[in-house]
Amino acid sequence: MNSNVVITAGCVLAAIAASGSLFAQSAKSDYPNRQIRMIVPFPPAGTSDIIARIVGQKLSEAWGQSVLPDSRPGAGGSLGTEIAAKTAPDGYTLLVGNAAPISTNPLLVKVQYDTLRDFAAISLVARAPQLIVVHPSVPVKTFPELIAYAKANGSKVNYGSSGVGTIAHLTAEMFKSMTGSEMVHITYKGMPLTINDLVAGTLQVVFSDMAPALSQVKAGKLRPIATTGARVTPLMPDVPTANEVLPGFEIVNWWGLFAPANTPKEIVARLNTEVVRTMQMSDVREKFATLGVEAVSTTPGELTAMVKSEIAAFSRLIKSANIRAE
Repeated sequence: MNSNVVITAGCVLAAIAASGSLFAQSAKSDYPNRQIRMIVPFPPAGTSDIIARIVGQKLSEAWGQSVLPDSRPGAGGSLGTEIAAKTAPDGYTLLVGNAAPISTNPLLVKVQYDTLRDFAAISLVARAPQLIVVHPSVPVKTFPELIAYAKANGSKVNYGSSGVGTIAHLTAEMFKSMTGSEMVHITYKGMPLTINDLVAGTLQVVFSDMAPALSQVKAGKLRPIATTGARVTPLMPDVPTANEVLPGFEIVNWWGLFAPANTPKEIVARLNTEVVRTMQMSDVREKFATLGVEAVSTTPGELTAMVKSEIAAFSRLIKSANIRAE
C-alpha cells in the first residue's frame, strides 16, 4: 500500500517535472510573445539610442512584438549595463552595449557587473571610428595643428566625453600620451550633451562618435579635424585619419547586442539569426551610414572572443598611458 503511494507520488512529481519542461520548451519556441525592452545605457539621441531604434523597429516588424529602447544613462554607460545584468534571463531584456561599459569601464572604475560572466553575447551590429572636432574659435584646421595647439596651450584646452572609460575619453588620453600634451577632461552623461557644450564654446575639442557631431559639422558649427580609423571613412572622404600623422593612433568604437547571462541558448540563437538578417538589409545599412557607422554582424562566439581580446588590449593601453579614473 505504502509503495503504491510512493509510486503514485513519484509519478506525480515526474509528471510535474515533465510538464515544467514542456512549458519551458514552449516558452522558448514561441519567443517572443510579448514586448521586449532594449536597454540603452546612454541618453536619447546618441549613437547607441539611434542604433537601438533602427534595430528594434526591424525586430518588431519581423516578430509582431514591440521592441522598445529604454534609455538608462549614467556612469559612462555602467548604470544601464548593471541594470541589464540584473534582469531576468528570459530574452525580454536586451542591452545595446559598446566598448565603454563592456570593455573599458571595468578596467578603470568599480562596476557592479562582470562583463564576461554576467552577459550572453548575441551579435555585433555596428562599428565606427571617432571624429575629432573642434569649436570654430580654436585656431586649428589640421591634425598637426591640433597637436601643436594642445601642446602649447596645455591646461587651457578642455575636452569632453560621456564619462571615464568611454572611447571618447580613452582616445583623448591616448592623444595626450602620444603627443606629450595636457588637456582638461570634463565629463557628461552622454555625447549629445558633450557636443552641445562644444558648440557653445565651453569645450575646445571632442573625440566624438560620428552621429552627434555630424549634423553640427554640416551646419558649420564645428570643424572636423580627423578620424581615428585605419582608413578614411567614405562618409567624410575629405577628412584624413589621425594615424597618417601619428602612426598607431587608432581606436574604433563598436556596438553589439547582449542578453543577461543564462538566457536560454535557443533564444540567443533566434535573436542572433534575426539580427544577422537585419544587418544585411540595404535600408539598415544606409541608415547606419548616415550615422557614420558600418552595419556588421557576428556569431555570439565571435563577439565574445572580440570582447575578451579588446579587454586585454585596453588593459595594456590604460597601463602604458597611465590612464586613471578621475
